[in-house]
Amino acid sequence: ITTSGELANRMMHPSFEVEREYSVRVLGELTPEIMKQMVAGVELEDGEARFDRVFQKGGPEEAANQWFNVVIKEGRNREVRRMFEHFGLTVSRLIRVRFGNIGLPPRLKRGQFYELNSAEVAAVMKWSNLTVTGGKKAAPVKKASAKAHR
Repeated sequence: ITTSGELANRMMHPSFEVEREYSVRVLGELTPEIMKQMVAGVELEDGEARFDRVFQKGGPEEAANQWFNVVIKEGRNREVRRMFEHFGLTVSRLIRVRFGNIGLPPRLKRGQFYELNSAEVAAVMKWSNLTVTGGKKAAPVKKASAKAHR
């Protein structure tokens, strides 16, 4: 995401609770009760996991697949998929759409990056409470791949 070690630490370390938002295509019925349980937290094999928010994104209600957005503040291995599997639901598509305050372009392919302009870099630095010192320009912050890595 960035060449700045300090910024990378702020964005990725769980103690900073940086939001990660995903669009998730789910096969199966995600009921309001299950959504409440996902926000309250469920026990997975590696500890408790919870979404901060879960909301339906759209699509025909009678379709087999439904789109939802979920927001989490940590990124354990396959955590989003495992949360849905806990309830017998299958994730057929998982796309990261936001990391912290960085919205990811919808057509960004795996392995591609998008270099932020100076205004976007300034917004990220302000958001992370970091400052550029010594008259040096901040290292460019690159947007991560829009797809979650497996």
